[in-house]
Amino acid sequence: MEHQQQSEQNKRSLSDVWGTGILWLAVLLTAAAVGFWLDPIVLQLVAEHSNKAVKNFAGFLSKVGDWPELMVLGAAGLFFVRRHRHLVTVVLCMMIAATLAGAAVNSVRLLSGRARPNNTEVAPGWYGLSHDGKWLLDKYKYHSFPSGHTGSALAFFGVLGFAFRRSSWGFLLLGVAIGWSRIYLNVHYFSDVMVGGAIGLFFAQFTCERIGPWLEERTKKWSEARAKKIQRR
Repeated sequence: MEHQQQSEQNKRSLSDVWGTGILWLAVLLTAAAVGFWLDPIVLQLVAEHSNKAVKNFAGFLSKVGDWPELMVLGAAGLFFVRRHRHLVTVVLCMMIAATLAGAAVNSVRLLSGRARPNNTEVAPGWYGLSHDGKWLLDKYKYHSFPSGHTGSALAFFGVLGFAFRRSSWGFLLLGVAIGWSRIYLNVHYFSDVMVGGAIGLFFAQFTCERIGPWLEERTKKWSEARAKKIQRR
């Protein structure tokens, strides 16, 4: 009887994984389709409404939303919540999600070789790993798709939404603002940001629901061991 119940739980878990995977694939494809469709319109809007002060603000947001800065923010968060085990787990998940999303997005954009909107060296397009006999892996102007900043930022702040549900989805606006900054600075297409954002949110949910419980258990054991150590003194 117990074996049968365990078998049914495993089947349900596998079914949930497949269902979630299909859902996120649909989200990714929808984000890509909408993004590519609106790319020309968004490019034109950005060109028509360029403003120096707004560009400076976008540059600030873009800097804050880069992976190293997010890690610094996460490290500071760990310091402030170090006495609250659950919050420590959440902040660790934020840092892990941003790292996973960043790694996934960077892997894709190194291979895609999409020229950035501000790349005046070539016509807009996809150039893969090389162009005119030159490797593009280290060429920043060919790393447009998807947006690494958006992927990492929405993964980072998205964890708060999945961890606390209704009370923390507002933090996603920070990730969205960082994505907007990349478009306004003319370093990414709208489709880059849409796909990067979808990947980021996927890793936010994955980290929160799959890695989070494991981290929670580890931080619990660490806290208990630390408490016993203090008692022995």
